[in-house]
Amino acid sequence: MVTTTAPVGKGRAVLLGGYNGAEARGEDGMEVHLRKVGERLEGLTGAVVVIDVFRAGNTLIALLEAGAERVYLLPRREQARRLKAAHPHWLLLGERGGLPPAGFEGGNSPAAAAGMRLAGRRVILTTSAGTQAVHRLRRARPVLFATFANAGAVVDLLRRLEPAAVHLLPMGLEARRPAEEDELAAGYLRLALLAQPPVFAALRDKLLRCPGAERLRRLGQQDDLAWCTRLDVSRLVPVVEWDETEATPFARPWQA
Repeated sequence: MVTTTAPVGKGRAVLLGGYNGAEARGEDGMEVHLRKVGERLEGLTGAVVVIDVFRAGNTLIALLEAGAERVYLLPRREQARRLKAAHPHWLLLGERGGLPPAGFEGGNSPAAAAGMRLAGRRVILTTSAGTQAVHRLRRARPVLFATFANAGAVVDLLRRLEPAAVHLLPMGLEARRPAEEDELAAGYLRLALLAQPPVFAALRDKLLRCPGAERLRRLGQQDDLAWCTRLDVSRLVPVVEWDETEATPFARPWQA
């Protein structure tokens, strides 16, 4: 067991357990939990931070930075296609096995999204991991997306909001098993919330050597790999809300 103390928000925090476990609690009452996507998520309250480094979280940041008004987040391709049929002018993007599904207008690529002009447009996104849990988080407030690219902005926002609990949710490979890149990001965010962020250069070396990075290289997605392995290059924090008319969650930029 490792126990340390460091400031979190206005108070101090006690880290309980090792890296895989678990919880930090600040003297001001804020708790930080590491979650697994296989857990029951429907009952979570407090803040949830969804983490998908390769690549949905970064694609979402890039789409919103490119001007998208909303990005609808759907777990299944059939749902995405139905929403596209109802709104033909919305942009349909997605990924299965790392590649765009048949009939989609683009894939899950932050590098490609960064070059789009999307001012005022709405986008539909379905991926094999990053969009698989948000519909199960309706009791949580707020639900945010974080990667290394916006880690500092997410930590700053959570310190301002001071939620009673923060749940870090690494989405993993196909939302079924852990992915090293997401576990590294969850660990980084957890320690950053404790004002103890590790040195990123060492983490970036691990990112570039992990199996997820090799998958991107095999698919010829080196531009995305470069995009996803940068620290604090964006101040945009995607926040999830619910469109009751469409019965679908969507992300927009956080606005104070």
